[in-house]
Amino acid sequence: MNGTIPESIGQLTNLYSLNLLQNYWEGTMTNIHLHNLTNLISLSVSSKCYPFTLKVMNDWVPPFKYLTHVEISGCLVGPTFPYWLRNLKSLNEIILQNAGITGEIPHWWLYSMSSNIWHLDLSHNKISGYFPKEMNFTSSKSPTVDFSFNKLKGSISLWSGLSALYLRNNLLSGTVPTNIGEEMSHLMYLDLSNNYLNGRIPLSLNRIQNLSYLDLSNNYLIGEIPEFWMGMQSLQIIDLSNNSLSGGIPTSICSLPLLFILELSNNNLSTDLSSAFQNCTKLKTLSLENNRFFGSLPNEITKNLPLLAELLLRGNTLTGSIPKEICRLPSLHLLDLAENNISGSIPSCLGDVHGFKLPQTHFIDFVYSYQTVGYVPYTRHTELVLNGRIVEYLKQMPVHSTIDLSKNNLSGEIPEKITQLIHLGALNLSWNQLTGNIPRDIGLLKDLENLDLSHNNFSGPIPPSMASMTFLSHLNLSYNNLSGRIPLGNQFGTYDASIYIGNPKLCGDHLLTNCSSLFPGNGEQDRKHEDNADGDDDKTERLGLYASIVVGYITGFWVVCGSLVLKRSWRHAYFNFVFDTRDKLLALTEVYMARAKRKFGLERN
Repeated sequence: MNGTIPESIGQLTNLYSLNLLQNYWEGTMTNIHLHNLTNLISLSVSSKCYPFTLKVMNDWVPPFKYLTHVEISGCLVGPTFPYWLRNLKSLNEIILQNAGITGEIPHWWLYSMSSNIWHLDLSHNKISGYFPKEMNFTSSKSPTVDFSFNKLKGSISLWSGLSALYLRNNLLSGTVPTNIGEEMSHLMYLDLSNNYLNGRIPLSLNRIQNLSYLDLSNNYLIGEIPEFWMGMQSLQIIDLSNNSLSGGIPTSICSLPLLFILELSNNNLSTDLSSAFQNCTKLKTLSLENNRFFGSLPNEITKNLPLLAELLLRGNTLTGSIPKEICRLPSLHLLDLAENNISGSIPSCLGDVHGFKLPQTHFIDFVYSYQTVGYVPYTRHTELVLNGRIVEYLKQMPVHSTIDLSKNNLSGEIPEKITQLIHLGALNLSWNQLTGNIPRDIGLLKDLENLDLSHNNFSGPIPPSMASMTFLSHLNLSYNNLSGRIPLGNQFGTYDASIYIGNPKLCGDHLLTNCSSLFPGNGEQDRKHEDNADGDDDKTERLGLYASIVVGYITGFWVVCGSLVLKRSWRHAYFNFVFDTRDKLLALTEVYMARAKRKFGLERN
């Protein structure tokens, strides 16, 4: 729905639930819209249009005394905290999300209301000041609190009784309290990411037995990852990325029966990868990018990680070759092994992996984002390097299947089977020692958007089939030994000449090198071929002209003469007409001759 909300809605005196969420409202909603809604229990309003405003008088007293649920999102109620809420003593669910609230929140009001609240969401505002210290969350409905994406500062407060605490993207500092496990033992979801927390991961976290996901990413945590995970058998997601953690990976992590996301990228972790992750049978995302892992990829990866769909190992010191067992991971759709020391050839069986053949794959058997009210959303983030820049995919953004093996020591040719991955979105094989020709049927990769084969030893021509890859927005073939003419048509007319640099035997219309000057013999043959083609065209045109004249002559002749031969009456009439016309012409000629002689005095007496 769109337009403005009519003020007459405030006359529905028997209304107990008003839900105006997720529409395209415009203008302003005032206290007049709510004037006589004395029986209202639930009020929900949001708009996809910006700005939409809820504006009431400063001293307005709501007519609904028994309101228990209020949800205002995507609607400006700020800049100050809406003080009309202080008159509502029955509230147990307060959602003021993206409501333009600035300044500090009234601690005294929150404290007085906390005993009734089972869901408090003040996220995506600009609330400043210090984090509230005292709260009294004693509701029997396992309360959840979401203060994410604000400007709150100070240390983390311990509020017992909570089932979910979401403090992502604030200015919190200090350490994670060492007694957090004892004081908040009922937590199921804990997100303290994107703050300024330091120190070590407290051992008491092991006492939170029902914890489902733990996100401490993007902080300044140090030390080793504790060996304490056996006590959290419900844990499904661990995200400790972007910290300064060191040491190895506890073997107890793989003992978690439900763990399916493990994010440890951008730390200082170091261990032999070939012997790590034994029997992580539920793991689907393993992100260890930009650490110090060494060794080789485990040969028994299919046995230990059978459900793996995302393997991100960029920026380590891995050696050895890519094991063929990796092709037996049916769900694999993100493979990033870039910036290591991996050698050997590219396994041809990669073209058989089912996960790479799926369009815009993302997990469908387990949601990455908890959207149900009362559950804190986990912000899934997948970082890929595309076109030389980091691209972060958040939540359920569709991620194209990707293979990135760049900046290694790979040799050999590109397997022909790679062309079977028709929905592959990105392929980066740059900065290796690959040789041979670019596969002739590479144009079958219709969904490919990024292709980087630069800094290798590829030779031969650029396959003409690449002109049919219309989604290819980024191409880099520089610094190889490619030769011949650049394909014409479609996107090849838009690429910058820099993507071909370092291939002196390439030629084309938008390069400085002209094909006729680089290959004079071939150019002359091309011109002869063109001349012959033009001559053949002229001969064809003349032959057609002569044939049409002959056909026309024969047709006209037999239409006239044939009818005279076959029809006697027409024949007699025709010749009588000819003879009469001849006689008339002779008579007229004699008359005109006689007149001429008289006129010029030539007639004899």
